[in-house]
Amino acid sequence: MEYDRQEILDKAAEAYDHAEMTIKAMDGVFQNITGSNYDAELTLAQFDMILQGVLLSVACADGVFDPIEQDFIRQFAMHGDLLEYIRSDSNGEVGITWDIIAALPEDVCSTLISVLPQVLDDQCESFVYPLAAVDFSYSQFGGIMTTPGDFLKSIETDMIKIAGLLSLVDSDGTEDELSAAVSMIYELEGKHWRDLLQGKALGPGQYPNSSIQ
Repeated sequence: MEYDRQEILDKAAEAYDHAEMTIKAMDGVFQNITGSNYDAELTLAQFDMILQGVLLSVACADGVFDPIEQDFIRQFAMHGDLLEYIRSDSNGEVGITWDIIAALPEDVCSTLISVLPQVLDDQCESFVYPLAAVDFSYSQFGGIMTTPGDFLKSIETDMIKIAGLLSLVDSDGTEDELSAAVSMIYELEGKHWRDLLQGKALGPGQYPNSSIQ
């Protein structure tokens, strides 16, 4: 099936806008619950970096990271840039670009993808914590009929849509590419979020910096 590239980009932008709107709304609720001055821009920057990590895993799944895929990923660096974070986190010792990644041997690129969850672990935990608190609180205390994990599923669905569209940019998409996306989403944010919802780090009815029980 033939897909128009602009149509793919438009659909990916729609999914991104939906995820961004969800995150902004959840950040607002978190601030109301806790009375904190939590910066929503930080959450959005972290989301961008996580999404770029997911998309990079998709782009490299077939062993070829071509310019079209690079351009696609660059569309989702409006708030945060994964490669800038890696450069900063390594004190400038790891100065990589999308072009450099594209030129890496397949085994080296695979190694880079495999260590992303460790590289981004602190960012992922920081991203997930306030959102998981809202995900839990809405199901327990809010007037909206939800269950813990509904917001997680919403954001994961948007990320999978974007990743699936990336897989169509240069091909018909493969199971390996979509499997890479799902695995990376789980490793980067799904695992942390589910741990919090299950009470491993956030007890039932407990909120950071808040007396709400």
